[in-house]
Amino acid sequence: MTRPVVNLLDAGSVFVFAVVGERHVRAVDVALNFLRRFSRLGILVVQGRSHYRAAHCQVIQVDLPPALDDHQASIYLKTNLLEYVGGLAERFCYLDSDVIAVNPGVDMVFDHNAKPVSFAADHVGIDVFSRWAVNCRCHETRCNHLQEAIVCSFGVHVRDRDWPMWNGGVFLFDRTSAAFLRQWHDFARQSFGEGFWRTRDQGTLAATVWKFGLERAPMLPSSFNTIVDCMWGIAPADRLAASPPLFHVRKDYSLNGHGGRPRPFFLHFVNGGVGQTGWQNWDEVSQLADSAPDN
Repeated sequence: MTRPVVNLLDAGSVFVFAVVGERHVRAVDVALNFLRRFSRLGILVVQGRSHYRAAHCQVIQVDLPPALDDHQASIYLKTNLLEYVGGLAERFCYLDSDVIAVNPGVDMVFDHNAKPVSFAADHVGIDVFSRWAVNCRCHETRCNHLQEAIVCSFGVHVRDRDWPMWNGGVFLFDRTSAAFLRQWHDFARQSFGEGFWRTRDQGTLAATVWKFGLERAPMLPSSFNTIVDCMWGIAPADRLAASPPLFHVRKDYSLNGHGGRPRPFFLHFVNGGVGQTGWQNWDEVSQLADSAPDN
């Protein structure tokens, strides 16, 4: 492991990305460019399995278990992040590489630092998310197979089929988060060896939340993780052929606050929305970048 060149020990709050594989390391440069424009805090990139170095001065190079594929290794790294960055700052905000800063107030996310961790809610409940987390082959919109898998694999009971999933794209953590993150990491590693589980981090995150009794804990405001899904409403079989004019357009927020709509701090472009020119939600962000001053 290679520590950053600049010592961040005097930093109170730091943003951190964790990316694995050449494609994802290159992709994080887009998120970095936006975050540097809107944040005045330190930023770390933890990367592995890439000859390309993220275009940033604060980079930690890590080795990851060779038996894991890149997707599994990225979850391994994400859930074990405190082991790599602990001691470099007092508190951290993890960001997925498809989370894009769009508002100068992004640093205020640290005002919502609850113990032991702070996550935002996903845009669906656990029974809707279920078929994306496990290989149940259900065609219904809702099913309870994720809850069953959590019981069978981890002995944890999720007792609310409408419970809103926690989303792993943005979360706050510090040294008090160690036990929670270690359990999430252990559950994730266990799921890699069980064929019923898909390679995702949210199902094991849900198991960890309920094991720790945090299912009603305070959440980050959705403005710090506004999920924009270009594939919303598009059947899985049709997604590969879908083009930007066919993507779902989310219109219930505003990047400038016009019309009284909520103004987000971070947009989380799930399902490959980053860089999709010709799709309104991304085109608006691109125009914002042209006018946003660098800090």
